[in-house]
Amino acid sequence: MACKVGYNMILDLRKLKRSGKDSSDFFFEYFPQKELVDIPSAEIDGAVKVNGTVTLTGEHSCYVEGEVVFKLRGECTRCLKDAEQEFLAEFAEALEHDNEDGYSLKNDTVDLSVIVDDVIAMNIPVSFLCDEDCKGICVGCGTNLNDGECKCKK
Repeated sequence: MACKVGYNMILDLRKLKRSGKDSSDFFFEYFPQKELVDIPSAEIDGAVKVNGTVTLTGEHSCYVEGEVVFKLRGECTRCLKDAEQEFLAEFAEALEHDNEDGYSLKNDTVDLSVIVDDVIAMNIPVSFLCDEDCKGICVGCGTNLNDGECKCKK
């Protein structure tokens, strides 16, 4: 399936069925809603890249698997320096028509945006750090402890 850029990611299984194949690769660049990131002063930078494979498993069912790559940009929650970090997360879902226990097919289409939003939400860290070893800011004197020693009296 072709590369698409936008706000929705629809896989049309009817086209796949008409092609005579039982699986197809896909690639999307997706711009999720900003509200997906709840870390203060951080946001998704640029398009989220989604690639994977959709496989027909029945008349009204399929299996989608792939990976989501996204970049967060913002302030480190410890030292307030500008930071960016790239994340890679995998997904694999079985979808059926009108599935009440998970993701479902509607009119032989798969809306990957719901799955991808969930994958992103599950992989956003609780705190956004410039480095795993970030020492933060001294609460007494305000010195960034990554850049030098604290100026407070010991």
